[in-house]
Amino acid sequence: MPRADAVRATGSSGRPDGYRPVFVDEFDNADVGRINEDAIGGRPSAPAWRSRYRHPRKDFINGEKQVYVDPQVAGTGRQPLGIQPFAIRQGVLSITADRTPPEAVGTLWGQRYTSGALTTELTHWQRYGWFEIRAKLPAGRGFWPAFWLLPKREAWPPEIDVFEASGDRPGEAIFTVHEPGPGRDGASSGWMKLPPPAADGFRTFACEWTERRISFHVEGRRMFEHVGHRIHEPMYLLANLGVGSKDSAWIPDPDASTPFPASYLIDRIAAYAR
Repeated sequence: MPRADAVRATGSSGRPDGYRPVFVDEFDNADVGRINEDAIGGRPSAPAWRSRYRHPRKDFINGEKQVYVDPQVAGTGRQPLGIQPFAIRQGVLSITADRTPPEAVGTLWGQRYTSGALTTELTHWQRYGWFEIRAKLPAGRGFWPAFWLLPKREAWPPEIDVFEASGDRPGEAIFTVHEPGPGRDGASSGWMKLPPPAADGFRTFACEWTERRISFHVEGRRMFEHVGHRIHEPMYLLANLGVGSKDSAWIPDPDASTPFPASYLIDRIAAYAR
């Protein structure tokens, strides 16, 4: 078999020949109950997703102003609050960020916004491969949509950011590799102008991770590449919509202009392997 780095690319995503799907969700199954805290079970056509990643919901390590919820989240209370950030309609998943209901702010650790995250932390992880998402990103100050990979073991780094975007910079994204090891901060593309989306506003973001290199693609165009990385362990998938951060130059906090509610729309998430 030819090396992954040398295989001819085909298809709108730029995915090389020779990859087989190992995890695919096209959101044709509208059961949002499969996005939950435990995320065990599900069928190949309707995989289960965890509704958070490994940090407790009350930890906001990047200074975000949202809390990630699903309808069963109770916060500091005893009863589920019933706040649902997820919906699946006509084969598209929406993750919606909105203002926290006033009566729930105290129960949700003072956070003024709610949103959603979904991960395969309990259901799928792999070493190397091709990872892609077809998505339409929300515009507006404070929005922080992303698709990324974290290690199965509880450690950081490594991290591979297939993309991160800011609603304050529509039409741009950043691609980053956070590497383990002393004296290695990894590599980042910096903010880059994106190719135009499809007619429906969606773009396909993808990452190829091989033993030698990690490359990032949008609409089949290679945007950034990092050769000689140090990430060689199984990783799982995450997609989330953050709100604000501790660095206003990175992701500014929302203000009166921010169009709440707003949704990160996802048509497809898939992982491929050789």
